[in-house]
Amino acid sequence: MENIDKEVKTLISKVIKAPEDRLKDEANIFSDLGVDSLLGVEIFAALDKKYNINIPEEKLKDVQTVGDLVSLVKNFKK
Repeated sequence: MENIDKEVKTLISKVIKAPEDRLKDEANIFSDLGVDSLLGVEIFAALDKKYNINIPEEKLKDVQTVGDLVSLVKNFKK
C-alpha cells in the first residue's frame, strides 16, 4: 500500500503539471495546488483507469487534500 502513496502523487503531478514535491499529504488540492473542477475530473478519471476502481461521485466532495485522495484510493483498492 505504501507504493500507492507515491503512485497517486505521481499521477496527480502529471495531470496538474506540478512538481511532485508540492504534493504533501496536507496540501489542499484546490487552494494550494490550483486544481479546478475540470482538473479534478481528470484526476479521478486517471485514478479510475489506473486502478480499475469506480469512485462514486458523492465521495468526491469529501476530498480536499492530497492525503484524502490517497486514502480514498486505498479504501477502494481493497
